[in-house]
Amino acid sequence: MRRSRLIYLLGILALPGITLGWWSKVPRSSAQNGPQTAKRTPPPAPTFYLVIHTLCDYKEIEVRGASNLPSGAIIVLQLADFNNDGWTEYGEQVHATLGEDGYFTAKIPLKQDPALPHNLIIVAEFRPIFYPNRHQPAKVLKVVGNHGENLDDLHNPQASGFSGFNTMLSTIARAPCGPK
Repeated sequence: MRRSRLIYLLGILALPGITLGWWSKVPRSSAQNGPQTAKRTPPPAPTFYLVIHTLCDYKEIEVRGASNLPSGAIIVLQLADFNNDGWTEYGEQVHATLGEDGYFTAKIPLKQDPALPHNLIIVAEFRPIFYPNRHQPAKVLKVVGNHGENLDDLHNPQASGFSGFNTMLSTIARAPCGPK
């Protein structure tokens, strides 16, 4: 009980400083110039990005994507479905290579299995190391770093850590392609 009261009191004491700090940055209106509006600057864009789009066919899923990663980067694609806090993977991984124009395409075979869910997702990942002994091309690692350390320069929302101090980019896209 005492601890919660202490936290409450500290919050009340800290609130005016936070509020005044924010309020002092809002421009004031003046009678002679009319009201002014606060100028907002957009948050910085991620250093690198990865986007995908899916097209469904009854035999396969075509994945199209774009990225500003270096050309030659290998994007790993996996068919999956949500499963609690993670996902269940279906089929083998497919690799797509990023072209000079910043685009990639790949086709993922679709099993005609009645147990396959209809509402699937495609998981797209860029990892500096994507198999235990398989790395991205040297020219790609030169830009992103051997462990992907340059992928998160601006707190990229697509970047996350894996296997120690390695960083990867990942995104998902809906693929409503499985049997109904």
